[in-house]
Order: sequence, then C-alpha cells, then structure tokens
Amino acid sequence: MKRVIVPSINNFGPIQTKEGEYIEEKVRRITENGEPIEDGAPIIYTERKDGVNPAYNIRTDRWEIAQDAMEQVGNNKSKIIAMKIAQRENTGEKTVENQPAKVDTGNAGTK
Repeated sequence: MKRVIVPSINNFGPIQTKEGEYIEEKVRRITENGEPIEDGAPIIYTERKDGVNPAYNIRTDRWEIAQDAMEQVGNNKSKIIAMKIAQRENTGEKTVENQPAKVDTGNAGTK
C-alpha cells in the first residue's frame, strides 16, 4: 500500500517578541515620574442610579443580547453580499462591452 505524504500548510509567521518590564521596575518608574497608570482591565461598574449593565449581569438572560448581535451580523453580511453582487454586475457589463468580437476561423491553419 502506498502512503501519500500530505504537506501541511502553516499560516503562522514568526512570532514577534518584545522584552517585558519587571513589575518592580514599572512601579518604581510610575511613582518616581508621577505617570498615570494606563494599562489595566476596563472598568465595568456603573453608578448605582444607572443600574447594572446587562452585558455584565450574571442574572441576565443573554439570549436577547446574543440575538441582537447575530441580527447585526446578518444585516452586515447581507449588505456585503449585495455590494459584491452589484460590483459583479457593473464589472460584468464593462467586460462584455470591451471584449473583441469572436471571429470564426473555421479550419484555418489545418491542412
């Protein structure tokens, strides 16, 4: 039985690495220079009067949120498809007009 070796295609390129900074050095730099802390997690809490954000509420039924998001995705996809169809129709008309007429050569070149 013959074995066929299928070459694997790897889409990963070389990984770009960068040198990190130790936390002690970072704290020292921020405190000495008086820099604001720029990195960190986003703030997800809201004011008490505003209530709880449904995206972060563990008691919220997320089905409606997911359904709204999927409707937006579907609408965007349908818009993209409609644009591609319009582009094909526009380019199709131009290529038909610009093509030279086909000439029937019959048996030309054969003896």
